[in-house]
Formats: sequence, structure tokens, C-alpha cells
Amino acid sequence: MLRKFSLFASGSVIGAVIDYISTLALARWMDLDPAIALALTMIISATVVFRFHSRITFHEANDDLLRRYLMFMAWSGLVFLLRALLLKFSLYAGLPLAAALLVAIGVASIINFAVSSAVIFAKKQS
Repeated sequence: MLRKFSLFASGSVIGAVIDYISTLALARWMDLDPAIALALTMIISATVVFRFHSRITFHEANDDLLRRYLMFMAWSGLVFLLRALLLKFSLYAGLPLAAALLVAIGVASIINFAVSSAVIFAKKQS
């Protein structure tokens, strides 16, 4: 389980870097609301992370990629809502955007691992 979490964390770091840099860039240079910027970047990062997890982290659970991808993207939508709420709450609490993003991405990543490993990438019972 620790090895699996390490691999999952590696994929999450890839997604988090995409989310963090892209959200900051869109919020600052295009003057988008940070939550909207995060939503746009999560579409790309979730697809990249799904590919990583399906090929590396959970390679043994690749029986129906389309179904898993759709579940992963739906779950990513819920993760976005969680991240957006955490981001807004952290900004409201007075954290700067860079710190608020770290809080939102970090907390959501832990919850994401639990659901992804138990539901989305769970091996089918034979």
C-alpha cells in the first residue's frame, strides 16, 4: 500500500504542478477568478494523471479504460469542487493565493488517493 501511495503521489505531483503553475498564470495574467482558472487546468491535469495512473500506478486494473476514465473525470469534477471550496475558504481566511493553492491541492490529493484506489482503480473480483 505504501508503494502504491508513493506512485499515486508521483502522479498527483504531476497533476498538482500543472494545476499550480497554470492556475497562478491564468489568475494573474488573464485575470481569471482562481477557482475558474483551477477548473480549466484540472481538465488537462486530470487527463494527464489518469494516463499516468492507468499505465503505472494501477496498471493491473486496466480492464475497461473508457469506463475508468469517465469515472475518473467525474470524480475529478468532485475533487475540483472540493479544491475550489478549500481554495475560496483559504483565500477568505487571508492566505495568499500561492499558499491557498497548496492547501487546496494537498488536502484534496489525500482524499483523491483514498477514493481512486478503493473505487476507480480497484481490481475486479474474479
